[in-house]
Order: sequence, then structure tokens, then C-alpha cells
Amino acid sequence: MMRLFISEWYRLWKRKSTWLMFAAIPLMVYAAGSYFQKANEKTNSMLPQYSVFGNFSVLSFEEMLMTVFNFMVIILAALIVTDEYRSGQLRMVMLRAYTFGKLFWAKGAVFTTLLLMFTCFYFVCSYIAGFFMFPHAERFPLFYRSEMVDVWEGLVYNLAFYSLGFLSLLALVCVMLFISVVSHTTTATIGIGLGFYLFSLMYPYVCGYFQPLLGNEVYMKIIFSSIPMIQWQGIVFMLAEQPRYVGWIVGVLSFYSLAFGGAAYALFTRKDRWI
Repeated sequence: MMRLFISEWYRLWKRKSTWLMFAAIPLMVYAAGSYFQKANEKTNSMLPQYSVFGNFSVLSFEEMLMTVFNFMVIILAALIVTDEYRSGQLRMVMLRAYTFGKLFWAKGAVFTTLLLMFTCFYFVCSYIAGFFMFPHAERFPLFYRSEMVDVWEGLVYNLAFYSLGFLSLLALVCVMLFISVVSHTTTATIGIGLGFYLFSLMYPYVCGYFQPLLGNEVYMKIIFSSIPMIQWQGIVFMLAEQPRYVGWIVGVLSFYSLAFGGAAYALFTRKDRWI
């Protein structure tokens, strides 16, 4: 199994697109830093959205998580599964007497490891950028927290935010693995993936018109049934001084992971699927 993982890992890094995504991360951090520098000029320094060294890492990641990182997952799914089917690479791997189940788990492990690497690299780059681009406040506020925190307390908060953000990406990975298995062209995989992403953004917005009928509690649960909305606001609620919707959000992410991941595995391991 380890040999198969290493083989899949090397094959993924042979692609220029993988290197381009990795190289784009420092540029993403710098772009976010430039944006928040300008935003600071119009923001009260006592507000949690005011960027300082201690909170820039999480503020920038929150913006990129629900946009660029999600797009990376969509593109990687098309490369790791669908494109390899079209190019015949899956058949070449199967000639080495690996089972479809082992191949699926190897691809899932490579996908997860690569995302973890990207997330950790973004975390490191954001702290370096924050050190040079923003003021070093001794204490600063966080969203939905009454007490200010110091740099070390902020670091713990940032690590928790990145961990939950990574879990949300894993849920999207499972969705995209299913989409990539049922789609036999990279165009279809990317198109359906973008459609799922846009739908996940739109239906909470549409439901906002019915909030008076639904009630606030039901409306918030509808919002947090969407992966991008969890990434945007849900994680902040989970890490609040009085955490809210933790059980619901964990249940939603678990549902996406188990339902779509299980369906992807069942379809991928059908031997007639790739013949």
C-alpha cells in the first residue's frame, strides 16, 4: 500500500499544475496581506477584523478557504481521478495487480496529504507575512469573544481554525471524489464541481428571503448545511466564547464525508466502471 501511495504521490507532483498551485500560495498570502492593509485604513483597531500579526493568519485563511482552496480541491479531483482515466493511467496502475479498493484509498490519501501540505504551507507563509506587514499588538480581539487575547492564545485559536477549515476541505474532497468518479471528462468534473460550489453559495442566500417563515434557528441550520458557509461563518461560531451549532456542523461535515465518500468508493471499486 505504501508503495502505491508513493507512486501516486510522485505522479501527482510530475504535473506542472500541482507545482503552480504550491507556488501560488505565497502570492495568495501577499494578495490577502495587501487587501487587509488597505482594509485596516478604514477599520477601527478595536474590531476583530482589524489585522495585526496575531490574527492575520486566520483572517486571510478565512477569505481564501471558501474561495481559492475550494477551487484547488475541484481542480485536483479532476487531475487525480478523471484525467488519469482519460489518459489511460488508471489501466496502467491496475496492471500492477493492485485492487480498485487499494487504488481508491491511495488516491484519497494522496489528495488529503497534498491538501494538508498546502494548508500548513499557507499557515507558515501567513505568519511570516503577518510579522512583516502588520502591527504587533500585545493583545487583540477575536470574533464573538469578550476578552482580548495575546499572541500565544491567538496562535491556539488560529490552529483550531485551520484544523476545522481542513476538515471542511476533506468533506469537499469526498464530494469531489464522487463527482470525479461519475464524470468521465475533466471538463465535466470541473463544471459539476463549480456547479455544486455555486449552488452551495446560492441556496442559503435564497432561503434568506424566507427567514421570517422559517425562524432564525432553522434558517441558521440551513445556512450551515452548506460547506462554503461553514467555512465562512460556521467555524467562527464553533470557536466563539459560547460555541454554537457545533453538533450540527460536525454532523453536516460527517454526512458529506460518509455519504459522498462511500458512494465514490462503491462506484470506483466497480470493476466494469473503468473497462
